[in-house]
Formats: sequence, C-alpha cells, structure tokens
Amino acid sequence: MVSITFTFLLESIHTLAPKKAPSERLVPIGSTTALECEPYTSANATWYRDKHVIVVVEGHKNAILNGRVPRGGEERIPDIGFLVIYDVQKEDEGIYYCQRENDTKWGEVFKLKVAFVDEVSENEKIKVEPIVPILGRPLVLKCPVPNAYPPPKITWTVNSLPISHISSDYFSFPNGTLIISHFSYHHFGYFECNINNFAGHSSVNTFIDSRDLVATFESLKPTFINGCSAALRSSLFMFLLGCLVTSGAVLIYLICAVCLLKPGRPRRVLRPTFWSRTDPRLAPGFRKAVVPLPDCFVNARMLPPPAQNLPNA
Repeated sequence: MVSITFTFLLESIHTLAPKKAPSERLVPIGSTTALECEPYTSANATWYRDKHVIVVVEGHKNAILNGRVPRGGEERIPDIGFLVIYDVQKEDEGIYYCQRENDTKWGEVFKLKVAFVDEVSENEKIKVEPIVPILGRPLVLKCPVPNAYPPPKITWTVNSLPISHISSDYFSFPNGTLIISHFSYHHFGYFECNINNFAGHSSVNTFIDSRDLVATFESLKPTFINGCSAALRSSLFMFLLGCLVTSGAVLIYLICAVCLLKPGRPRRVLRPTFWSRTDPRLAPGFRKAVVPLPDCFVNARMLPPPAQNLPNA
C-alpha cells in the first residue's frame, strides 16, 4: 500500500514536469558525463528521464546511473549531488530533469544525445561499378556508411595516400561515393574509405587488381578520343599547326609564282652564280635584288655561235 501511494505521488509530481526548453548535451559514446540539479542545494533531488524516475540523489553524494563503472579506470568526480553516467551508451539518450525535495522546484532540463560511429559489418564491402574495371570508362566506388551521429565525414585514400595528393581524376562526394572519370593503369591499388566524427572511426577497404581489367577496342576508343582532344587543346600543337600552315602557304605561293612566270623573254642560260640571285618576277613588289646582280644572265641570242669545225686551209 505504501509503495503504491509513493508511486502515485511520483506520478502526480511528474505531471507537473518543467516546461523549460531542454539544452542539448552531446556526449561521445563510452565517455562519462555528470548532470547537476541546478541551482545546487544540499537537499535531495529526484531525477527523471523521459517521464520515468531513475534515481534519487542525496545532496552530499553522487548517484551512479545503473551502477556502472568508468571505462578505462577510476574517475574522480566531486560528491556534490551529481547524477553520474559512466560508459555512456546509445540507450542513455533522452530528456533528463530533476526536482528538489526541499522546495519542490525543478532544475535544468537536459536533452542527452550520444555521438557514435558503428563498425562496418564484415559482410559489407565497397561496391565497385562496374565489377570488372574497363580502361577509359568511369569507375564508381561506393562506401558502405554505417550508422553514425553526428553525420560523419567520409574520406578516401589510395595506397594509404589521400586522393587530393595523387591525381585530379578522382571525385569524391559527401555520401561516400568516389568516381574515377577515366580508369587507367595507374589507378590500380588499395582503396580505403574512412568514416569519422569526433566520437569514433570506422573504415573499409578493397583492392583493384590489374588481373580484373578488361581492355577491348571499344574501351580504348574513349582513351584515344580524350587523348586527341587534349592534344588539340594544347598550345604546342596550335603553334606547330600555325607553323605548318604558314610554311604551306609560302610553298604554294612560290610554286604558283614559278608556274605563272611568262616565257616572253628569251631563254636564259644558267651559270653557277644563278642560285645566289633573285629573280625579280618572284616578288613583284620588291624589284631590288637582295644580292648585287652581276652579269650572270645573258641573252642566249646574243651569244656567239658555237665554233664550226673549219677545214684546214
């Protein structure tokens, strides 16, 4: 009868729970936290969690939730009426508040949140699409992200090096996806995704081997096209192309100039110094010869006739 009456009183008191907005307290899993019924008095205080009485704290002693012990050794906490939670677990989440017995007033209201990162199951692996890599094609790796709070940061390493230090071919996304835009021979290796927040860490890895590679003509076409595209965009290629076009234009001009020379003047006789001269008709705008022109061109009609073999007188 007494116990029933006590329970009824507790429930009746609890119906007058505080209307204060709870202040969030984020605690890493496995750590220790202590809640104080503020403002502090030496009177006893009753602690509630989610509308249930969990413990009564004496003003000169601490109360240990569920009789737990600290992880990793003894922790010294002053005995001033704390509600101490050792080895915090996910099931400890909830709204905590207290009521002092001397004046029946409510203390602070705490919303306890537990930060954690679960381990990746052994059955979960990095998902590779396509399963067999193809040269020149995109390769997608998806990290199996476990339950975690707050949302973790996911990073990738290749052969124990961050992808930012290796190549610009890698593109990672916050949801744990890694994309290699054009898979090639230098992308083989040991891939690992790391899931981190301030409360914990987890990781999973896979190895991409060259023996799993598929190299077909179709798979090599994108690589060839991309190589040609990169070459066309390079400044060296454009310089060489300009030189080639200029040389071709000059050659065509010279050929046309030679072919279009009018044969109206008498035939000229070539002498050894011909190649050191400039024919004015090859450059109509420049009549002056670059090199002084001696008499190396002679009219064939003005040359004396060849000597005839005359009979001896």
